[in-house]
Amino acid sequence: MPPKVIGPYRVLETLGSGGVGTVYRAIDRRSGEMAALKLLSTGPALDPKAARRLAREFETLADLSHPNVVRVFDTGVFQGYPYLAMELVDGLTLRHYLSLAEDELSSDHGLSRAIEEHRKTLNVEGGAAHEDDGGDSDDEGGERPDIFTLATFGEESPSEEYEEEDYESGPESVRALADLADEPDTRESMLSQPISLPYDVPMPGEMQEVARASELDLDRLNRPERMGRLKDVLLQICDALAYVHGHGLIHRDLKPSNIMVDEDRLVRLMDFGLAKFIADDAAVTADGRLVGTFRYMPPEQILGEKLDARADLYSLGVILYELLTGRPPFEAKTPYELWQKVLETDAAPVHQINARADRNLSRVAHRLIRKEPADRYQTAEEVAEALNE
Repeated sequence: MPPKVIGPYRVLETLGSGGVGTVYRAIDRRSGEMAALKLLSTGPALDPKAARRLAREFETLADLSHPNVVRVFDTGVFQGYPYLAMELVDGLTLRHYLSLAEDELSSDHGLSRAIEEHRKTLNVEGGAAHEDDGGDSDDEGGERPDIFTLATFGEESPSEEYEEEDYESGPESVRALADLADEPDTRESMLSQPISLPYDVPMPGEMQEVARASELDLDRLNRPERMGRLKDVLLQICDALAYVHGHGLIHRDLKPSNIMVDEDRLVRLMDFGLAKFIADDAAVTADGRLVGTFRYMPPEQILGEKLDARADLYSLGVILYELLTGRPPFEAKTPYELWQKVLETDAAPVHQINARADRNLSRVAHRLIRKEPADRYQTAEEVAEALNE
C-alpha cells in the first residue's frame, strides 16, 4: 500500500514502479503544487548508485529553466527513503505518442483520452507491484482498495501538519545515505565477477513494440499526421538539447522513454540522472563501467572516450532511425555483439527497410549516426536547420 505522506508531500496515487523504486503523484502540502515524486527503495534494497544519480539529477536540473526540460523541485531523505520531487508531466513517452491512431493524433480530445487511458494502465500495473503487501483485489473488477487515488484523497480529512524533523532535504542528505549503504569492498567484488549487461530499461510495452517492428504496417508508419508530429517533436528536442548543451551539460541517456509529450503536445526531456558536465574528463564511471543505455550509445561512449554534445546527437539519430523504420539501426543478441556492430558496421539504409520514408528525415538520421563525431551535425541548432530544409 502506498505511503500517505513522504516528507512535506502527500501521496495521491501510484504512477508506476520499477526495480529501484516507485513514482507517485503527490501534492506539496506547503504550496499546494502537484508533483511527481520518485521514491527509491531503502534497507538492503537501496541501490547506492541510484541514490547518487537521484542527487545528481536534482543538482543538474535545479538551475535549468526551459519549457522542454523537466523541472525539479526538491530532493531529500524521508525515514531512510531517498526521494526526488519534480514537475508532474501527464503525457506519453515519445514512442507511445507516435504509435497512436490517426484520429487520436489529429485531435486534442483524442490525445487527452489516450493519455488518460495510459494513466489508468499504469495505475493497474503500479497496483500489481503491491500485491505482496497483503492488499486484496476487488472481486468485482473495480479499483484496488490499496491504491491511493485522487478520489480517495477527496474523501479524506486534511492530514496533520508535517514535521520538519521527519525528513532531510537536499542532495547531500541523499549522498550521505548512499555512502552508508555502499560497502567499501563493493568495487573490488563487482569487478571480480562477470557482469550481466542489459540492453535497456524501457517503459512498459516499449520493447514489445521494437520486437514487432518487422510486422509494422508501413502505411501507418508513414501516415502524414504521424510524420508531422514526429518533425514537431524533433524540433522541440533540438531546442531542449541546444539549451542543455549551452549550459555545459550532456544528457548521456537520450532515448524514447526519456522523452514525454503532454496533452498540449509539449515535449519534456526527462531523467538527467546520468547527465555530465562537458568539462569533466571522465566518460565512464569511476570504476570503469559504462553508463547509459547501450542501444543508443555512440561509438565514443562505448570506447570510453571523452564525450561532448555530439554524443547526444548520435542518440537522437538512433531514435529517429527507429521511428522511421520501426527497428534500431543495429540489432544483436548480446551487448558485446551490439558494440561490435556499432563500431564496425554501417546501418542499413532507411529506404531499404521503409521505401516510403521521408527523404529528408532519413538523411538527417544517417548523418547523426555516423561513427566519427566530426562527421555528424555539430550542434542541435544544425540538426534543427536540417529538419526544416
